[in-house]
Amino acid sequence: MRRRLKGLAALAALLILAGCGSAGAQTTTAKSAEPENEAAEFGENLAALLNSGKSKKLFDLWTGSDDLTFEPLVDAVMPDAKAKGIKWEYKSGDFSSQEGSVTLKWTTAKRHSSKEYKVKKVDGEWRLETEPLTWVDVCLPFSVDGTDAPVIEKLDQGQGPCFSDGGEEGSVSEAGQILLVPPGEHSFSLDSLKNVIEQPYKTMVYPTYDATIDFSKKPGIENEKTNLIPNKPALAAGYADAVKAAFLVAKNDVIGDEDNQHPDLFDGITVTPTDDIMNPSVSGTYQHWTKDGYQPRDISGLNWEMSVGQEGIIVTVHDIEATGI
Repeated sequence: MRRRLKGLAALAALLILAGCGSAGAQTTTAKSAEPENEAAEFGENLAALLNSGKSKKLFDLWTGSDDLTFEPLVDAVMPDAKAKGIKWEYKSGDFSSQEGSVTLKWTTAKRHSSKEYKVKKVDGEWRLETEPLTWVDVCLPFSVDGTDAPVIEKLDQGQGPCFSDGGEEGSVSEAGQILLVPPGEHSFSLDSLKNVIEQPYKTMVYPTYDATIDFSKKPGIENEKTNLIPNKPALAAGYADAVKAAFLVAKNDVIGDEDNQHPDLFDGITVTPTDDIMNPSVSGTYQHWTKDGYQPRDISGLNWEMSVGQEGIIVTVHDIEATGI
């Protein structure tokens, strides 16, 4: 039943793109239209769908929506909402009899560029091969514009939506939270960041297939991924406690303690926030294991690093002083 309903939705989207049933639509059929006119009409209607934030129709227009592998993702598609902070315009297109592409220009307040969408004809209708929505696979509880991300079951053929370390087998697909989000400005809230930054926070979802959350880098596009962080993150009241908590469960890389039997202890440290989320001021003493038991050390002499991302704050300790075990 779901497949049939989904097919009807896809048909409705394609009728819109063909110009059927709307005022001012061209009466020329897709079969008789010239290729350049088909490309322009398809591209202009695709731009209209993106500007209107028609997530459901965009998903159904994607050829992958017909694949049983991706069928569970229909529940992860964001509700329709007019795109904010981004404008789309048709730029160019090139269609042959069965395949082609359209290029759309997009503009935000801080940048502009263009994106090419591959298309092909399926059962006589033009469909997108390039996915129009961004996969935001946080794989932990989160929401976008107040919509909670559902837990999507493991997809077949290693397609995610989440991945874990499978050792020698490499990354292994597993279930997890994901939303398919249209380009534009959106509000994000992550449970893992609730004591780290003030939420919800606004950020731009640029037209990329994939996304990441990495506060060590700037928001924008890097390596064909959108970095979903705010321009100026405001630290939450619990930031210092969150950093200290990350130290208490830090990943320890202590020389001579490969089995992690005597990790460094950080109950005695003090964390003071700065204007840089990645560089808090950490002072005080920590406890380091020696042959005489735990001994205090000044943390200023300890090599450690911190990351802030979709999993929250993670601290890794690199203690080069041997334990004496």
